[in-house]
Amino acid sequence: MTVLTTTHKKDIQTILESEQFDTIFYLANYPEVKHSGLDPLVHYVAFGYKEHKNPNATFNTEIYQSLFSKIIAKNENPFAHYLRNKTNTLFFEKGLLQNYSHDILTKCLKKLKNYALFDEEYYKTLHKTVQFSTISPTQHALLHGIGEGRDILSPHRMAQYYGNQCQKKLTYTPLPYTPQAPQPRSIGVFYHTEGNSFIQELAQTLATALQQSGLNAQTMTEKTPLARKPELCIFCAPHEFFFLDGSEEWKQEDIMARAIMFNTEQPHTLWFTRGLIYCLMAAGIMDLCVQSLPAFAHFDVPVFHFDPLPTPHKNTLTNADKQTALFRTLPPAARHAAPPTMPLAKRIFDISFFGNISYKREKFFAKQASFFAAYNCFLYYRKTDGPLTTQGRYTILAHLPRYIAEHSKIFLNIHRDDNHFFEWHRIVLQGMAAGAVVVSEECFPHPLYKAGIHYLTETTRHIPNLIEWLLDTPEGQQEAEKVRQNCFKLFNNKTLIRSKKQDLASYISSVWAKQQ
Repeated sequence: MTVLTTTHKKDIQTILESEQFDTIFYLANYPEVKHSGLDPLVHYVAFGYKEHKNPNATFNTEIYQSLFSKIIAKNENPFAHYLRNKTNTLFFEKGLLQNYSHDILTKCLKKLKNYALFDEEYYKTLHKTVQFSTISPTQHALLHGIGEGRDILSPHRMAQYYGNQCQKKLTYTPLPYTPQAPQPRSIGVFYHTEGNSFIQELAQTLATALQQSGLNAQTMTEKTPLARKPELCIFCAPHEFFFLDGSEEWKQEDIMARAIMFNTEQPHTLWFTRGLIYCLMAAGIMDLCVQSLPAFAHFDVPVFHFDPLPTPHKNTLTNADKQTALFRTLPPAARHAAPPTMPLAKRIFDISFFGNISYKREKFFAKQASFFAAYNCFLYYRKTDGPLTTQGRYTILAHLPRYIAEHSKIFLNIHRDDNHFFEWHRIVLQGMAAGAVVVSEECFPHPLYKAGIHYLTETTRHIPNLIEWLLDTPEGQQEAEKVRQNCFKLFNNKTLIRSKKQDLASYISSVWAKQQ
Protein backbone atom coordinates (compact mmCIF):
# COMPACT_ATOMS: atom_id res chain seq x y z
CA MET A 1 0.00 0.00 0.00
CA THR A 2 1.35 3.42 -0.99
CA VAL A 3 1.24 6.04 1.75
CA LEU A 4 1.08 9.60 0.46
CA THR A 5 2.81 12.23 2.56
CA THR A 6 1.71 15.84 2.89
CA THR A 7 4.40 16.77 0.34
CA HIS A 8 3.06 14.17 -2.09
CA LYS A 9 -0.48 15.51 -1.76
CA LYS A 10 0.70 19.09 -2.24
CA ASP A 11 2.64 18.12 -5.37
CA ILE A 12 -0.29 16.15 -6.79
CA GLN A 13 -2.57 19.15 -6.28
CA THR A 14 -0.08 21.50 -8.01
CA ILE A 15 0.28 19.21 -11.02
CA LEU A 16 -3.45 18.57 -11.25
CA GLU A 17 -4.23 22.28 -11.31
CA SER A 18 -1.66 22.87 -14.05
CA GLU A 19 -3.38 20.34 -16.36
CA GLN A 20 0.06 19.58 -17.77
CA PHE A 21 0.35 15.95 -16.71
CA ASP A 22 -0.20 13.79 -19.80
CA THR A 23 -1.68 10.48 -18.65
CA ILE A 24 -1.74 9.03 -22.18
CA PHE A 25 1.93 9.91 -22.69
CA TYR A 26 2.91 8.50 -19.30
CA LEU A 27 1.19 5.15 -19.81
CA ALA A 28 2.38 4.84 -23.44
CA ASN A 29 6.02 5.39 -22.49
CA TYR A 30 5.96 3.48 -19.19
CA PRO A 31 3.52 0.59 -19.74
CA GLU A 32 4.64 -1.12 -16.49
CA VAL A 33 2.74 1.59 -14.58
CA LYS A 34 -0.53 0.00 -15.70
CA HIS A 35 0.28 -3.02 -13.53
CA SER A 36 1.13 -0.98 -10.44
CA GLY A 37 -2.49 -0.44 -9.51
CA LEU A 38 -1.76 3.26 -9.00
CA ASP A 39 -3.17 6.30 -10.71
CA PRO A 40 -0.46 7.45 -13.21
CA LEU A 41 -0.12 10.86 -11.52
CA VAL A 42 0.20 9.31 -8.09
CA HIS A 43 2.80 6.89 -9.45
CA TYR A 44 4.82 9.77 -10.94
CA VAL A 45 4.79 11.84 -7.76
CA ALA A 46 5.57 8.94 -5.43
CA PHE A 47 7.94 6.86 -7.56
CA GLY A 48 8.18 7.92 -11.21
CA TYR A 49 10.32 11.01 -10.81
CA LYS A 50 12.92 8.97 -8.88
CA GLU A 51 13.06 6.60 -11.86
CA HIS A 52 13.60 9.60 -14.20
CA LYS A 53 10.17 9.19 -15.78
CA ASN A 54 8.69 12.28 -17.47
CA PRO A 55 5.19 13.71 -16.94
CA ASN A 56 4.72 14.84 -20.55
CA ALA A 57 6.56 15.06 -23.85
CA THR A 58 8.37 18.33 -23.09
CA PHE A 59 9.50 18.15 -19.47
CA ASN A 60 12.66 16.15 -18.74
CA THR A 61 12.64 15.19 -15.06
CA GLU A 62 16.27 14.05 -14.89
CA ILE A 63 17.71 17.16 -16.49
CA TYR A 64 15.59 19.55 -14.42
CA GLN A 65 16.49 17.75 -11.21
CA SER A 66 20.16 17.85 -12.12
CA LEU A 67 20.10 21.57 -12.94
CA PHE A 68 18.11 22.67 -9.89
CA SER A 69 19.01 20.03 -7.28
CA LYS A 70 20.28 22.68 -4.85
CA ILE A 71 16.97 24.51 -4.64
CA ILE A 72 14.46 21.63 -4.89
CA ALA A 73 13.28 20.70 -1.40
CA LYS A 74 13.90 17.19 -0.10
CA ASN A 75 11.27 14.79 -1.50
CA GLU A 76 9.72 17.60 -3.57
CA ASN A 77 8.67 16.50 -7.03
CA PRO A 78 10.82 18.30 -9.69
CA PHE A 79 7.86 18.93 -11.98
CA ALA A 80 5.80 20.38 -9.16
CA HIS A 81 8.74 22.60 -8.24
CA TYR A 82 8.97 23.76 -11.82
CA LEU A 83 5.26 24.55 -12.01
CA ARG A 84 5.47 26.64 -8.86
CA ASN A 85 8.44 28.62 -10.09
CA LYS A 86 8.35 28.55 -13.90
CA THR A 87 4.71 28.78 -14.87
CA ASN A 88 5.23 30.62 -18.16
CA THR A 89 7.22 27.98 -20.04
CA LEU A 90 7.46 24.25 -20.49
CA PHE A 91 10.90 23.02 -19.50
CA PHE A 92 13.00 20.81 -21.74
CA GLU A 93 16.66 20.45 -22.57
CA LYS A 94 18.13 22.76 -25.23
CA GLY A 95 20.34 20.32 -27.11
CA LEU A 96 22.32 22.21 -29.77
CA LEU A 97 20.33 25.40 -29.19
CA GLN A 98 21.79 26.47 -25.86
CA ASN A 99 21.79 30.17 -26.75
CA TYR A 100 18.01 30.38 -26.98
CA SER A 101 15.43 30.63 -24.20
CA HIS A 102 13.02 27.89 -23.19
CA ASP A 103 10.21 30.23 -24.16
CA ILE A 104 11.18 30.58 -27.81
CA LEU A 105 12.12 26.90 -28.09
CA THR A 106 8.73 25.91 -26.69
CA LYS A 107 7.08 28.01 -29.39
CA CYS A 108 9.30 26.40 -32.02
CA LEU A 109 8.41 22.94 -30.74
CA LYS A 110 4.68 23.61 -31.06
CA LYS A 111 5.17 24.95 -34.59
CA LEU A 112 7.26 22.00 -35.72
CA LYS A 113 4.77 19.53 -34.27
CA ASN A 114 2.02 21.06 -36.44
CA TYR A 115 4.18 21.62 -39.53
CA ALA A 116 2.53 19.93 -42.49
CA LEU A 117 5.78 18.39 -43.79
CA PHE A 118 6.93 16.93 -40.46
CA ASP A 119 5.90 13.46 -39.32
CA GLU A 120 7.11 12.33 -35.90
CA GLU A 121 6.68 8.66 -36.79
CA TYR A 122 8.73 9.05 -39.97
CA TYR A 123 11.52 10.78 -38.05
CA LYS A 124 11.53 8.06 -35.40
CA THR A 125 11.56 5.29 -38.02
CA LEU A 126 14.31 6.88 -40.11
CA HIS A 127 16.58 7.55 -37.12
CA LYS A 128 16.42 4.38 -35.02
CA THR A 129 18.57 5.72 -32.17
CA VAL A 130 15.92 8.34 -31.36
CA GLN A 131 13.88 5.68 -29.59
CA PHE A 132 16.57 5.52 -26.91
CA SER A 133 16.39 9.27 -26.26
CA THR A 134 14.67 10.60 -23.15
CA ILE A 135 12.88 13.25 -25.22
CA SER A 136 10.16 13.02 -27.86
CA PRO A 137 11.05 12.60 -31.54
CA THR A 138 9.76 16.11 -32.29
CA GLN A 139 12.00 17.59 -29.60
CA HIS A 140 14.92 15.56 -30.87
CA ALA A 141 14.37 16.80 -34.43
CA LEU A 142 14.27 20.41 -33.23
CA LEU A 143 17.11 20.33 -30.71
CA HIS A 144 19.46 17.86 -32.39
CA GLY A 145 18.24 16.62 -35.79
CA ILE A 146 18.33 19.94 -37.66
CA GLY A 147 21.74 20.91 -36.30
CA GLU A 148 23.17 17.45 -37.00
CA GLY A 149 22.08 17.63 -40.65
CA ARG A 150 19.53 14.81 -40.38
CA ASP A 151 16.54 14.37 -42.67
CA ILE A 152 13.59 15.48 -40.59
CA LEU A 153 10.83 16.05 -43.17
CA SER A 154 8.73 13.22 -44.53
CA PRO A 155 8.90 12.59 -48.32
CA HIS A 156 5.42 11.07 -48.14
CA ARG A 157 4.04 14.15 -46.40
CA MET A 158 5.77 16.41 -48.95
CA ALA A 159 4.38 14.47 -51.92
CA GLN A 160 0.90 14.50 -50.43
CA TYR A 161 1.04 18.16 -49.45
CA TYR A 162 2.45 19.53 -52.72
CA GLY A 163 0.22 17.22 -54.73
CA ASN A 164 -2.81 18.79 -53.05
CA GLN A 165 -1.43 22.31 -53.40
CA CYS A 166 -0.76 21.88 -57.10
CA GLN A 167 -4.37 20.87 -57.70
CA LYS A 168 -5.48 24.36 -56.68
CA LYS A 169 -6.01 26.94 -59.40
CA LEU A 170 -3.90 29.99 -58.74
CA THR A 171 -4.78 33.56 -59.60
CA TYR A 172 -3.10 36.71 -58.41
CA THR A 173 -5.11 38.54 -55.76
CA PRO A 174 -3.79 41.87 -54.36
CA LEU A 175 -3.40 42.16 -50.59
CA PRO A 176 -5.59 44.62 -48.66
CA TYR A 177 -3.78 47.97 -48.69
CA THR A 178 -3.77 50.63 -45.96
CA PRO A 179 -1.82 53.72 -47.13
CA GLN A 180 -1.19 55.10 -43.63
CA ALA A 181 -0.22 51.81 -41.97
CA PRO A 182 2.85 52.10 -39.70
CA GLN A 183 6.14 50.91 -41.17
CA PRO A 184 9.65 50.40 -39.76
CA ARG A 185 11.94 53.39 -40.17
CA SER A 186 14.71 51.20 -41.59
CA ILE A 187 14.89 47.75 -43.20
CA GLY A 188 18.01 45.69 -43.80
CA VAL A 189 17.98 42.93 -46.40
CA PHE A 190 20.81 40.58 -45.43
CA TYR A 191 22.86 38.19 -47.55
CA HIS A 192 26.20 36.50 -46.83
CA THR A 193 29.22 37.68 -48.80
CA GLU A 194 30.57 34.13 -49.07
CA GLY A 195 27.25 32.71 -50.22
CA ASN A 196 25.70 31.97 -53.57
CA SER A 197 25.72 34.88 -56.02
CA PHE A 198 22.05 34.45 -56.88
CA ILE A 199 21.16 35.00 -53.19
CA GLN A 200 22.91 38.36 -53.36
CA GLU A 201 20.95 39.11 -56.53
CA LEU A 202 17.69 38.21 -54.78
CA ALA A 203 18.62 40.40 -51.79
CA GLN A 204 19.31 43.34 -54.09
CA THR A 205 16.06 42.66 -55.97
CA LEU A 206 14.12 42.65 -52.69
CA ALA A 207 15.80 45.82 -51.41
CA THR A 208 14.97 47.59 -54.68
CA ALA A 209 11.35 46.40 -54.50
CA LEU A 210 11.08 47.71 -50.92
CA GLN A 211 12.51 51.06 -51.98
CA GLN A 212 10.05 51.27 -54.86
CA SER A 213 7.28 50.55 -52.34
CA GLY A 214 8.27 53.69 -50.46
CA LEU A 215 10.26 52.00 -47.69
CA ASN A 216 13.74 52.83 -46.39
CA ALA A 217 15.63 49.64 -47.25
CA GLN A 218 19.19 48.68 -48.11
CA THR A 219 21.21 45.50 -48.46
CA MET A 220 23.41 44.45 -45.57
CA THR A 221 25.75 41.52 -44.90
CA GLU A 222 27.21 39.52 -42.03
CA LYS A 223 29.92 42.20 -41.92
CA THR A 224 27.44 44.96 -41.07
CA PRO A 225 28.22 46.17 -37.50
CA LEU A 226 25.55 45.22 -34.99
CA ALA A 227 25.39 48.89 -34.00
CA ARG A 228 23.87 49.56 -37.44
CA LYS A 229 21.06 47.03 -36.95
CA PRO A 230 17.91 48.28 -38.72
CA GLU A 231 14.49 48.25 -37.11
CA LEU A 232 13.46 45.31 -39.30
CA CYS A 233 15.86 42.60 -40.52
CA ILE A 234 15.11 40.37 -43.49
CA PHE A 235 17.51 37.44 -43.84
CA CYS A 236 17.77 36.00 -47.35
CA ALA A 237 18.50 32.27 -47.43
CA PRO A 238 18.77 31.67 -43.65
CA HIS A 239 20.17 28.19 -44.40
CA GLU A 240 23.19 29.95 -45.86
CA PHE A 241 23.46 33.20 -43.91
CA PHE A 242 23.51 31.63 -40.45
CA PHE A 243 25.71 28.67 -41.36
CA LEU A 244 28.59 30.50 -42.99
CA ASP A 245 31.28 32.10 -40.82
CA GLY A 246 30.86 35.61 -39.54
CA SER A 247 27.13 35.68 -38.80
CA GLU A 248 27.34 34.60 -35.14
CA GLU A 249 26.38 37.96 -33.63
CA TRP A 250 23.20 38.06 -35.75
CA LYS A 251 21.89 34.80 -34.22
CA GLN A 252 20.56 36.56 -31.12
CA GLU A 253 17.09 35.57 -30.02
CA ASP A 254 15.69 39.10 -29.92
CA ILE A 255 16.83 39.62 -33.53
CA MET A 256 15.42 36.29 -34.73
CA ALA A 257 12.04 36.77 -33.07
CA ARG A 258 11.54 40.15 -34.79
CA ALA A 259 12.96 39.27 -38.21
CA ILE A 260 11.59 38.01 -41.51
CA MET A 261 13.15 34.90 -43.04
CA PHE A 262 13.23 34.81 -46.84
CA ASN A 263 13.39 31.13 -47.78
CA THR A 264 14.89 30.38 -51.19
CA GLU A 265 15.24 26.60 -50.93
CA GLN A 266 13.02 23.65 -51.74
CA PRO A 267 11.81 21.52 -48.78
CA HIS A 268 13.27 18.22 -50.00
CA THR A 269 16.82 19.60 -49.60
CA LEU A 270 18.94 19.56 -46.46
CA TRP A 271 19.57 23.26 -47.04
CA PHE A 272 15.90 23.94 -46.43
CA THR A 273 15.93 21.79 -43.30
CA ARG A 274 18.84 23.59 -41.70
CA GLY A 275 17.19 26.95 -42.35
CA LEU A 276 13.88 25.76 -40.89
CA ILE A 277 14.91 26.44 -37.29
CA TYR A 278 15.14 30.16 -38.10
CA CYS A 279 11.76 30.13 -39.84
CA LEU A 280 10.33 28.58 -36.67
CA MET A 281 11.66 31.54 -34.66
CA ALA A 282 10.81 34.33 -37.11
CA ALA A 283 8.17 37.05 -37.04
CA GLY A 284 7.42 36.56 -40.74
CA ILE A 285 8.26 34.24 -43.63
CA MET A 286 8.74 34.96 -47.32
CA ASP A 287 9.14 32.31 -50.01
CA LEU A 288 9.72 32.12 -53.75
CA CYS A 289 7.36 29.13 -53.93
CA VAL A 290 3.70 30.03 -53.35
CA GLN A 291 2.79 26.39 -52.62
CA SER A 292 5.16 26.29 -49.63
CA LEU A 293 3.42 29.07 -47.72
CA PRO A 294 0.23 27.29 -46.50
CA ALA A 295 2.48 24.79 -44.67
CA PHE A 296 3.42 27.65 -42.33
CA ALA A 297 -0.23 28.36 -41.45
CA HIS A 298 0.14 27.05 -37.88
CA PHE A 299 3.15 29.29 -37.26
CA ASP A 300 0.76 32.23 -36.74
CA VAL A 301 3.07 34.66 -38.56
CA PRO A 302 2.44 36.71 -41.73
CA VAL A 303 3.66 34.95 -44.89
CA PHE A 304 4.36 36.40 -48.33
CA HIS A 305 5.01 35.09 -51.83
CA PHE A 306 7.82 37.22 -53.23
CA ASP A 307 7.72 37.26 -57.03
CA PRO A 308 8.56 40.79 -58.19
CA LEU A 309 8.04 41.83 -61.78
CA PRO A 310 11.48 42.12 -63.37
CA THR A 311 12.43 45.15 -65.44
CA PRO A 312 13.79 44.04 -68.83
CA HIS A 313 17.02 45.91 -69.55
CA LYS A 314 20.29 45.41 -71.36
CA ASN A 315 22.85 43.55 -69.23
CA THR A 316 26.54 44.32 -69.54
CA LEU A 317 29.54 42.35 -68.36
CA THR A 318 32.35 43.89 -66.32
CA ASN A 319 35.90 44.27 -67.59
CA ALA A 320 36.90 41.45 -65.22
CA ASP A 321 34.21 39.22 -66.75
CA LYS A 322 35.61 39.89 -70.21
CA GLN A 323 39.02 38.60 -69.17
CA THR A 324 37.68 35.12 -68.38
CA ALA A 325 37.87 32.04 -70.60
CA LEU A 326 34.07 31.82 -70.71
CA PHE A 327 33.81 35.22 -72.35
CA ARG A 328 36.67 34.52 -74.77
CA THR A 329 34.81 31.46 -76.09
CA LEU A 330 31.88 33.60 -77.23
CA PRO A 331 31.51 34.31 -80.95
CA PRO A 332 32.12 37.97 -81.91
CA ALA A 333 28.39 38.66 -82.29
CA ALA A 334 27.83 37.76 -78.62
CA ARG A 335 30.61 39.92 -77.22
CA HIS A 336 28.43 43.02 -77.12
CA ALA A 337 25.41 43.53 -74.86
CA ALA A 338 22.02 43.07 -76.50
CA PRO A 339 18.66 44.45 -75.34
CA PRO A 340 15.89 42.00 -74.35
CA THR A 341 13.85 43.41 -77.23
CA MET A 342 16.32 42.07 -79.81
CA PRO A 343 14.30 40.02 -82.33
CA LEU A 344 14.69 36.27 -81.97
CA ALA A 345 15.85 35.94 -85.57
CA LYS A 346 18.91 38.12 -84.86
CA ARG A 347 20.03 36.16 -81.79
CA ILE A 348 23.24 34.19 -82.19
CA PHE A 349 22.39 31.23 -79.92
CA ASP A 350 19.51 28.91 -80.68
CA ILE A 351 19.49 27.38 -77.18
CA SER A 352 21.18 28.20 -73.87
CA PHE A 353 21.20 26.41 -70.53
CA PHE A 354 22.89 27.00 -67.17
CA GLY A 355 22.77 24.55 -64.27
CA ASN A 356 24.61 22.28 -61.88
CA ILE A 357 25.10 18.61 -62.63
CA SER A 358 22.48 16.09 -61.50
CA TYR A 359 21.62 12.54 -62.54
CA LYS A 360 18.43 13.70 -64.26
CA ARG A 361 20.20 16.39 -66.28
CA GLU A 362 23.09 14.06 -67.07
CA LYS A 363 20.69 11.54 -68.53
CA PHE A 364 18.83 14.18 -70.55
CA PHE A 365 21.85 15.83 -72.14
CA ALA A 366 23.59 12.54 -72.88
CA LYS A 367 20.51 11.18 -74.60
CA GLN A 368 19.91 14.37 -76.60
CA ALA A 369 23.55 15.15 -77.44
CA SER A 370 23.09 14.63 -81.19
CA PHE A 371 20.04 16.90 -81.22
CA PHE A 372 21.86 19.80 -79.54
CA ALA A 373 24.88 19.27 -81.80
CA ALA A 374 22.74 20.33 -84.77
CA TYR A 375 22.09 23.78 -83.24
CA ASN A 376 24.16 26.72 -82.11
CA CYS A 377 24.08 26.27 -78.32
CA PHE A 378 25.61 27.65 -75.15
CA LEU A 379 25.25 24.93 -72.52
CA TYR A 380 26.99 25.47 -69.19
CA TYR A 381 26.77 22.31 -67.15
CA ARG A 382 28.78 22.52 -63.92
CA LYS A 383 29.92 20.03 -61.34
CA THR A 384 29.02 21.39 -57.92
CA ASP A 385 32.08 22.16 -55.80
CA GLY A 386 30.69 24.92 -53.62
CA PRO A 387 28.45 27.97 -53.96
CA LEU A 388 28.67 30.28 -56.95
CA THR A 389 30.12 33.22 -55.06
CA THR A 390 30.53 36.77 -56.32
CA GLN A 391 34.27 36.48 -55.89
CA GLY A 392 36.99 34.46 -57.65
CA ARG A 393 36.72 32.40 -60.81
CA TYR A 394 32.92 32.08 -60.65
CA THR A 395 32.23 35.81 -60.54
CA ILE A 396 31.19 35.88 -64.20
CA LEU A 397 28.46 33.28 -63.55
CA ALA A 398 26.55 35.85 -61.52
CA HIS A 399 26.06 37.85 -64.73
CA LEU A 400 26.49 35.42 -67.62
CA PRO A 401 23.18 33.45 -67.68
CA ARG A 402 20.99 36.47 -68.33
CA TYR A 403 23.60 38.00 -70.68
CA ILE A 404 23.67 34.82 -72.75
CA ALA A 405 19.86 34.56 -72.62
CA GLU A 406 19.65 37.99 -74.26
CA HIS A 407 21.57 36.45 -77.15
CA SER A 408 19.43 33.27 -77.16
CA LYS A 409 16.18 32.29 -78.81
CA ILE A 410 15.41 29.47 -76.36
CA PHE A 411 16.33 29.49 -72.67
CA LEU A 412 16.09 25.91 -71.46
CA ASN A 413 15.03 24.78 -67.98
CA ILE A 414 15.57 21.16 -66.94
CA HIS A 415 14.76 20.45 -63.30
CA ARG A 416 17.63 19.01 -61.28
CA ASP A 417 15.35 16.24 -59.94
CA ASP A 418 11.77 15.04 -60.06
CA ASN A 419 10.44 17.88 -57.90
CA HIS A 420 9.04 20.33 -60.42
CA PHE A 421 9.11 23.57 -58.45
CA PHE A 422 8.64 26.81 -60.41
CA GLU A 423 12.24 28.03 -60.47
CA TRP A 424 11.58 31.77 -60.47
CA HIS A 425 15.18 32.92 -60.63
CA ARG A 426 16.03 30.86 -63.72
CA ILE A 427 12.68 31.01 -65.51
CA VAL A 428 11.63 34.61 -64.91
CA LEU A 429 14.71 36.67 -64.05
CA GLN A 430 17.23 34.95 -66.30
CA GLY A 431 14.92 33.77 -69.09
CA MET A 432 11.73 35.77 -69.59
CA ALA A 433 13.27 39.12 -68.60
CA ALA A 434 16.02 38.54 -71.16
CA GLY A 435 13.47 38.29 -73.96
CA ALA A 436 14.19 34.60 -74.58
CA VAL A 437 11.48 31.96 -74.87
CA VAL A 438 11.61 29.69 -71.84
CA VAL A 439 11.15 26.00 -72.64
CA SER A 440 10.83 23.88 -69.52
CA GLU A 441 9.58 20.67 -68.07
CA GLU A 442 6.21 21.02 -66.39
CA CYS A 443 6.33 23.29 -63.32
CA PHE A 444 4.20 23.93 -60.27
CA PRO A 445 1.38 26.39 -61.04
CA HIS A 446 2.14 30.08 -60.58
CA PRO A 447 -0.27 32.97 -59.88
CA LEU A 448 1.13 35.14 -62.71
CA TYR A 449 3.11 33.02 -65.14
CA LYS A 450 1.10 30.46 -67.05
CA ALA A 451 2.40 27.53 -69.09
CA GLY A 452 1.48 27.94 -72.74
CA ILE A 453 1.22 31.71 -72.34
CA HIS A 454 4.42 32.99 -70.71
CA TYR A 455 6.56 29.89 -71.14
CA LEU A 456 6.23 26.52 -72.84
CA THR A 457 6.40 23.08 -71.26
CA GLU A 458 6.96 19.55 -72.46
CA THR A 459 8.29 16.24 -71.16
CA THR A 460 12.04 15.72 -71.43
CA ARG A 461 11.38 13.11 -74.10
CA HIS A 462 9.58 15.62 -76.33
CA ILE A 463 11.39 18.86 -75.47
CA PRO A 464 13.63 18.44 -78.58
CA ASN A 465 10.50 18.19 -80.74
CA LEU A 466 9.10 21.38 -79.22
CA ILE A 467 12.38 23.26 -79.70
CA GLU A 468 12.68 22.04 -83.29
CA TRP A 469 9.15 23.29 -84.02
CA LEU A 470 9.83 26.70 -82.42
CA LEU A 471 13.10 27.22 -84.27
CA ASP A 472 12.50 25.65 -87.66
CA THR A 473 8.86 26.21 -88.61
CA PRO A 474 6.96 29.44 -89.38
CA GLU A 475 4.15 28.42 -87.01
CA GLY A 476 6.63 27.72 -84.20
CA GLN A 477 8.47 30.98 -84.74
CA GLN A 478 5.18 32.84 -84.60
CA GLU A 479 4.27 31.08 -81.35
CA ALA A 480 7.69 31.87 -79.87
CA GLU A 481 7.27 35.57 -80.61
CA LYS A 482 3.76 35.51 -79.15
CA VAL A 483 5.03 33.97 -75.89
CA ARG A 484 7.76 36.51 -75.33
CA GLN A 485 5.42 39.41 -76.15
CA ASN A 486 3.03 38.06 -73.50
CA CYS A 487 5.90 38.32 -71.00
CA PHE A 488 6.78 41.89 -72.00
CA LYS A 489 3.11 42.86 -71.69
CA LEU A 490 2.97 41.43 -68.17
CA PHE A 491 6.23 43.11 -67.08
CA ASN A 492 4.99 46.50 -68.35
CA ASN A 493 1.51 46.32 -66.82
CA LYS A 494 1.46 49.53 -64.76
CA THR A 495 -1.58 48.50 -62.73
CA LEU A 496 0.09 45.22 -61.80
CA ILE A 497 3.39 46.96 -61.00
CA ARG A 498 1.61 49.35 -58.64
CA SER A 499 -0.34 46.51 -57.03
CA LYS A 500 2.82 44.47 -56.44
CA LYS A 501 4.47 47.43 -54.71
CA GLN A 502 1.44 47.85 -52.47
CA ASP A 503 1.42 44.12 -51.67
CA LEU A 504 4.99 44.31 -50.39
CA ALA A 505 4.30 47.42 -48.31
CA SER A 506 1.17 45.77 -46.86
CA TYR A 507 3.09 42.66 -45.91
CA ILE A 508 5.86 44.60 -44.17
CA SER A 509 3.19 46.54 -42.31
CA SER A 510 1.50 43.31 -41.15
CA VAL A 511 4.79 42.02 -39.71
CA TRP A 512 5.63 45.36 -38.13
CA ALA A 513 2.17 45.76 -36.57
CA LYS A 514 2.56 42.51 -34.60
CA GLN A 515 5.72 43.86 -33.02
CA GLN A 516 4.24 47.09 -31.71
